[in-house]
Amino acid sequence: MAIRVFVFDDDELIRTTLSYFLTQEGYLVSEFAQPDHCSLYYEKDCICGVKKACADIIITDINMPGEDGISFIEKQIRKGCKVEHIAVMSGDWEDPLLEKAKEIGCEVLYKPFSIIKLKNWLDSIRPDFTDKGEILYVPVYTKETKKEHREEKPAMTRLQATKTTS
Repeated sequence: MAIRVFVFDDDELIRTTLSYFLTQEGYLVSEFAQPDHCSLYYEKDCICGVKKACADIIITDINMPGEDGISFIEKQIRKGCKVEHIAVMSGDWEDPLLEKAKEIGCEVLYKPFSIIKLKNWLDSIRPDFTDKGEILYVPVYTKETKKEHREEKPAMTRLQATKTTS
């Protein structure tokens, strides 16, 4: 089964470029313009199973509308999120956010970054993954639906992986 990645970035060009690259690398990608477009944002507790996370990797921008990436990650960790590999990216790092990202164990990416730097990080953590089992279904919020009107969709089918991982 493909490694599952959630990408959060309000910049559509960056988000879709990352999603395209990750898909070409064999990852199964769900992309969100901001944290509150992902249903996990609204869950009181982590919805992951006992041994599996809803995603294997989270890649998030720091500066987004609504809530910054670090606050979102901290909130997910407090809820019991089991995602072990998280990268945060920004073109405007401030010392407190940079320190917080490192403190909670995130990979730090400085925009603009080379896609090779991202690939090297992904290659370094790839051995950590084995067959993660079934795909969890996560409701996806859009600008039109927000909280009031949820539509259940498989979170991992936004872009289908075109290669298998080995």
